Amino acid sequence: MRFAYADHTRQTWQRRILGPTLRMLPIVGRTRCRTPLTGGAPSCTPLQRGLPVMTLTVAVPVVGPPAAGKTTLTARLGRAPGCAVFRLREHVPETILAATATSAERLGWIDDFNVVTALRGYLDTTVKGDQTSTVFFDNFPGTGTQVRLFLAALEQHAPGCTVHAVELASEVTTLYRRAFQRRVCHRCERDPIHDPRLPAEPSAEDAQRCARCGGILHPRRGDAPRLLRARLQRYRQTADGIRQAFAEAGVAVTRLNSGTSPEQTAQAVTALLTSRIRQL
Repeated sequence: MRFAYADHTRQTWQRRILGPTLRMLPIVGRTRCRTPLTGGAPSCTPLQRGLPVMTLTVAVPVVGPPAAGKTTLTARLGRAPGCAVFRLREHVPETILAATATSAERLGWIDDFNVVTALRGYLDTTVKGDQTSTVFFDNFPGTGTQVRLFLAALEQHAPGCTVHAVELASEVTTLYRRAFQRRVCHRCERDPIHDPRLPAEPSAEDAQRCARCGGILHPRRGDAPRLLRARLQRYRQTADGIRQAFAEAGVAVTRLNSGTSPEQTAQAVTALLTSRIRQL
């Protein structure tokens, strides 16, 4: 989906590394100077003179069942210049997170009021920052209603932003195996309610310890068998609504097999974005 806008931007390219393979991810930018209200020649800040100002032009929602590799993928792609990652739980009050953590039925679910408040605040800050052209939305939107809220917020804060939705899919046995094997680090990820979500890299010397800080790794709370089954069931119940809401807005949802390595999945998404943006 691409919202109409008159101020077209210039496409440039920057090289990024995906594992051992070099790939190209499009970065869209423009230089911008401001004319003083009192008249005279336009002035630019040193940053604006030296680097292109980024405008938010690409939004990539990444959805899929638990353990499909959404966080690993967005973290990898989000390291590219001009890119960022939106994770909803990082932008809502601690009290809201704590309330969802104590309810087995909610499974960390956040109500739509707090969702739209967090989303609009993030988009406003990102657009005003002028340093991000592409945002990957990790496991968001989570329902058909959130898709509509998401698209409305983009239209308000980033008119002209193109949406490329990606759904990761994998065999159920692969999802359970990944959930059983993945670990998180409480030292490296200081989660406000002590429920870290980012996959940690195990040490080569001791697989039970974090490669980054040496701390002991732990299973993710939501990967407990009972909670994992409930989360899988919830995704099955919401997936059709997500696809339908995107389809109604004219946004194609590309389904990718994430049963391969993280590097291969990242390369597939990069190739998809490159192809789509070249067609604009």
